Amino acid sequence: MKIYRFIAIHVLLLVVVLASFTACEQQQHYEIQDDVLYSLLEPDKVEGMEQRGDSLYQAGQISALCRKFYHAYPLCNKYHQFNDAVPLFREMLKEGTEDSLERLFQICAASELTMILRYQGHVENSMLTAIDATQRFSLEEAMTDQTALESYIRLGTFIGDGLVSTGNYEEAEKQFTKFYDLSNEMKPGVMRLAEWYPRHFELYEVIIRSYIVSGQYARALPWIERCEKDVEAYYKAPEFKDMPHSTTQYVEGYLAGSQICKAVANEYLGNPEEAEKAYHTYLKSDMAHTILGKLNRAFYLSASKHYKEAADIFQQLDNVLAMYSPSISLDWIHEYYLPKFEANLHAGRRDSAFVQAEQICETLDSTLTTYMHDEGGKLATIYASLKKEEKIIEQEEHIIKQRTLGLSTFIILMAGFFGTYTVRSKRHARRIAEVKAEQERIENELSIAREIQMSMVPHDFPQHHGLDMYALMEPAKEVGGDLYGYVFNKNKLYFAVGDVSGKGIPASLFMAQVTRLFHTLADEGQSPAQICTIMNKELSGADNVNGMFVTMFIGMLDIDSGHLNFCNAGHNPPIIGCGEKKARFLEIESNAPIGLWPDLDFVGEEIDCIKNQTLLVYSDGLNEAENLEQKQFGDDHLMDIMHNVQFVSSQHIITHLQNEVEHHRDGAAPNDDLTMFCLRVS
Repeated sequence: MKIYRFIAIHVLLLVVVLASFTACEQQQHYEIQDDVLYSLLEPDKVEGMEQRGDSLYQAGQISALCRKFYHAYPLCNKYHQFNDAVPLFREMLKEGTEDSLERLFQICAASELTMILRYQGHVENSMLTAIDATQRFSLEEAMTDQTALESYIRLGTFIGDGLVSTGNYEEAEKQFTKFYDLSNEMKPGVMRLAEWYPRHFELYEVIIRSYIVSGQYARALPWIERCEKDVEAYYKAPEFKDMPHSTTQYVEGYLAGSQICKAVANEYLGNPEEAEKAYHTYLKSDMAHTILGKLNRAFYLSASKHYKEAADIFQQLDNVLAMYSPSISLDWIHEYYLPKFEANLHAGRRDSAFVQAEQICETLDSTLTTYMHDEGGKLATIYASLKKEEKIIEQEEHIIKQRTLGLSTFIILMAGFFGTYTVRSKRHARRIAEVKAEQERIENELSIAREIQMSMVPHDFPQHHGLDMYALMEPAKEVGGDLYGYVFNKNKLYFAVGDVSGKGIPASLFMAQVTRLFHTLADEGQSPAQICTIMNKELSGADNVNGMFVTMFIGMLDIDSGHLNFCNAGHNPPIIGCGEKKARFLEIESNAPIGLWPDLDFVGEEIDCIKNQTLLVYSDGLNEAENLEQKQFGDDHLMDIMHNVQFVSSQHIITHLQNEVEHHRDGAAPNDDLTMFCLRVS
């Protein structure tokens, strides 16, 4: 890992040095030539963007490559489905094209992808994506369109952010200044100042946040001061009176962000009075009461040793942040999990701190393994970048010769890079062997964990008093959070299907608790509603610091009479009946999932007799299974299948549905755990 980082740092420095060579040739005044992207995209109208893209494609105004942007952009800017947007943006960038419009769309795709990766905590991936884009696309072609040029400037700023994360503060400052100046220089030539202002102030957010997260508080303060002055200038500008309210909201939001960073920076620099003043200014802003605003408040409160208030905010944010799909990276552990742990620890909440420490430990091994796996790809990208730079040197040899000092710097860096690589090659090989051994160990442990989890659900389904029963569970990862089970208690069959929030090891541990409680309470003869109520009290409250919950359907079937007593706790409605258009979704009482609020009384329901009727209970891994285009299996498609399939056996029903799901996925990896439970009593 260290050798990869070392290589990355040196090559990134080469990129920055070469960028400074070519930057010297650029003029200092920029006239934007067109605004075609904004006219086509209408980015302020995210609603209906997918349909607009499809219509433009069918009319022949855009290509299939451009059409992908219309589907990816709303995923992150409307639905907050960032993990679904990433592969679409990547697909756009894989395609080589000489078409000018497609290349402009690719610049915007690279900009969006870079930002998503950064805020998901993948700093180096974000930086490498930005580097690759600025090499593939020139400033000159970005200048043909205002939206593309704004995206290009964002890319350059995120390269600076990556340099900060690697400790190259001087080079980062040069990169930040270069693209900040470029943004200022393009202002006289832009066609839409209302769009330029938000993107310009976004640069401050990236730069200031980058320095604050890396602990470079003294470097952040001058940029905060610049931001404050630029906001003053905005209010005094002649165009201010014509600016829409939304533009002013953006500007004020970025100013508020700079104030909370100013509070954190001054607190750590030993200026508590300045820190408190900036914090109270921040609290007056609308941003302070948003999700991101509360997170920022927690960081400041921890810095100022108000640990109890910080811990309270962290606890409130756990469930809310899940919708933004933060993948568990080393940077996310550093920027969120560790501050949360420290706040709970210093607040005296030892149990919560211990649970958070366990969560960090559980995710750290797999995170490191994933990181090591990604490093090979990154190294290949770095070598590709190096070859591109060598090509640039050959093509622009006459420019480099005129810059003796720059050329000398380049040669020194190249010598340092290859010299260091040669010296460390043996150490690198030994480290790769260690990583491989560590990967094998973790894979073996995960395999054992999967075997343990699968052993917790039954695989034998006895034909008991006319009962035909079968179930299937397929985790999306090595271990999952779905569950099913059954218990015979005299002539009563208790059965359950559940879906724990989240995936992976944390979900599987919670699943084990749920399974144990279900078996214990069913053995005691409790009703399904009582089981849900008792389980909810056990699993919610102060001990559930991670805010985990489970949706469940629990049934109690009298095998002799066919009477069904059941309770549905926020789960998918089961399907009753099959074949000859007789299938229907079961009408159910709306109970909350188990584990959210401790004082709930769950409501049960009854059906007099379900004899000779098929009952299918399933998790959302069935109806929400996605194909390569992210199209879901869907409730309607599921109901069509159940209308037409004839009952042969419960196993036949589940096998048939399993095959239909595989056909729908068409090679796509499972996006969620899949569980199905089918029974019929005659």
